Amino acid sequence: IKHRIFNEFLIFFNFNPQFIPDLDKAIDYFKGDKQVNVAKEVGKFFYNKKQWNNAIKYYEISERNSGLDVETVLLWLQSNIELKQFEPVAKKASVMIETYPAEPQFYFYAGMACNQLQLFAKAKEILEMGLDYVVENKDLEINFNIQLGEAYSGLGNPAKKELHFNKANQLLKTKK
Repeated sequence: IKHRIFNEFLIFFNFNPQFIPDLDKAIDYFKGDKQVNVAKEVGKFFYNKKQWNNAIKYYEISERNSGLDVETVLLWLQSNIELKQFEPVAKKASVMIETYPAEPQFYFYAGMACNQLQLFAKAKEILEMGLDYVVENKDLEINFNIQLGEAYSGLGNPAKKELHFNKANQLLKTKK
């Protein structure tokens, strides 16, 4: 019943954003809930509405209340990318690489953020390491190659840049 009422409140809140402090209080009632991570779900609600700042806020509450969750961190990273906040993305993704060294998406986010911060050598190193962990995920492999092409472009290596952009294009063609 609590979850149902909370969902109704979330729908109400969607049309009455002045009640955000009440939404924050309501999330506290679900802090110990083992079935549903309410803060994460509220973050997803805002993520789907492309309200990145609110999504980030609730993902951070989720992490404080429920601990580390790979999906929540990935959504947090993407929300920050949407806001072009690359420094926190680079830091968080690097920490996550240490915690989950076989999760290629963390390498991707760290590499992309480093590219945006013009840390091309670091981006290249991270992306090359992470590419080894990409298995049967063409979209991610395409994105890795695009970011590697960007890194090599920033490093002044047009041959390697073209190599990775061509790989990305070939993967795009096989995907269709």
